[in-house]
Amino acid sequence: MVDKLDIEIIKVLAKNSRLSIREIASTLKQAHSSVHQRMRKLLERGVIKRFTILVDYESLGFSITALILLQVEGAYIVEVGEILSKEPNVISVYDITGDYDLAIIAKFKDIHELDRFVKKINKNKWVKRTVTSIVLRSLKEDPLSLLSLV
Repeated sequence: MVDKLDIEIIKVLAKNSRLSIREIASTLKQAHSSVHQRMRKLLERGVIKRFTILVDYESLGFSITALILLQVEGAYIVEVGEILSKEPNVISVYDITGDYDLAIIAKFKDIHELDRFVKKINKNKWVKRTVTSIVLRSLKEDPLSLLSLV
């Protein structure tokens, strides 16, 4: 179980994962050893999966974001999802309910790269149908926003 201090540590790390344990402890007015122990337990329990950064992919040339929905042969949904999750352009893979079985979010440098990717997906013998939408404008893309709810 996580408590209020654990959540506060997570929030501080989410804003800047480069802070030292001493800096986090100082910010939260807690003992260095207490913060260190809490962080170790959060990592061991998998509450914190890894320390990372948020990248502006558009500034790296990935100007196209696509949402691709897939209908897949029922017995192979997880297998197709695992195959897609290994593709470097793929940001997220979701097993979903409704008319489609999988939803993926992927980023591409140009329309030709997206075209090749979709054609590659459609060659998979278990994929029955795909529908691709291109994101025109990102109104919100913030994986840290959920922290305001805890």
